[in-house]
Amino acid sequence: MLCSARFIPSITKEISLLMATAAQAGSNVKIFMLSATLAMLVTPALAESHATGDAAAGKAAFAKQCVSCHVVVNETGETLAGRKAKTGPNLYGVTMRKLGTALGFKRYGKSIVKAGETGTFWNQENFVGYVQNPTGWLRTTLEDPKARSKMSFKVRKEEDALNIFAFLHAIGPEIEIGNMRGVKVEIEVIEVESLVSYTKEQAARGKKYYEKYCAECHGKEFKGGVNGGPVLRGVQFLEKYANGAPASWLFEFMYYMMPPDQAGRFSIKKYTDMMAYILNKNGFKSGEPLPSDIDALENLIMEK
Repeated sequence: MLCSARFIPSITKEISLLMATAAQAGSNVKIFMLSATLAMLVTPALAESHATGDAAAGKAAFAKQCVSCHVVVNETGETLAGRKAKTGPNLYGVTMRKLGTALGFKRYGKSIVKAGETGTFWNQENFVGYVQNPTGWLRTTLEDPKARSKMSFKVRKEEDALNIFAFLHAIGPEIEIGNMRGVKVEIEVIEVESLVSYTKEQAARGKKYYEKYCAECHGKEFKGGVNGGPVLRGVQFLEKYANGAPASWLFEFMYYMMPPDQAGRFSIKKYTDMMAYILNKNGFKSGEPLPSDIDALENLIMEK
């Protein structure tokens, strides 16, 4: 029979575990294939994960509210929704997986990972509750007043949240299920090995641009300015944009979100130079030029 994998929690739980195992594989491996056998039998009772929203309306809501941080890319590399944003995890298959287990995503907060470790899946109720109040939902779910989410954006309207879930549900993966003994799942994991770097010339140019366009909000020393911009230096910044994350995440945030009232106003080269200066101020080593190409930046690790 042909069943959608998002309707079968017992199967998706095993797939999530395999994906998590692959994501945690050795960092010295550039590309490898994980092949595993799911030795299980499908029971007659399949628990369905209902999506009651309007998928078409959800597509529009996703394009308006989610694309600055998220993308939906399937297992063949085809982009189904969004651009190339990597601030948040790839949402392909989100309606069939546990919290905090997107393949290859390393920037999850501790609270959302903990929620996933308790066996919590992204069903409609959990998804809608979370996107409308990320930190509040985690605190309630974990019964922990100190729980926090790294996602600061909130979907204001419940209708939008329901529709976005329906859209992601509609474009999610399907798995052909016959005799469930010996279903083989192959997962390709791509690891990057090159550390981010920049030239001193890029950083010098970036300093001039930063002091002219950014210092008023973020401060000349990156500690926050008169207009209340967040700090761009130190532990808080590194936890969000470094610690092994692809360099593309910081660049995409700058390009698609900064400055807040005129995002994308500068040339790619200027954004690259300003990013080089930010790296310099955070103690990253200079060396090879920082590329301006998103795909190239995605293959560079933000690690000192």
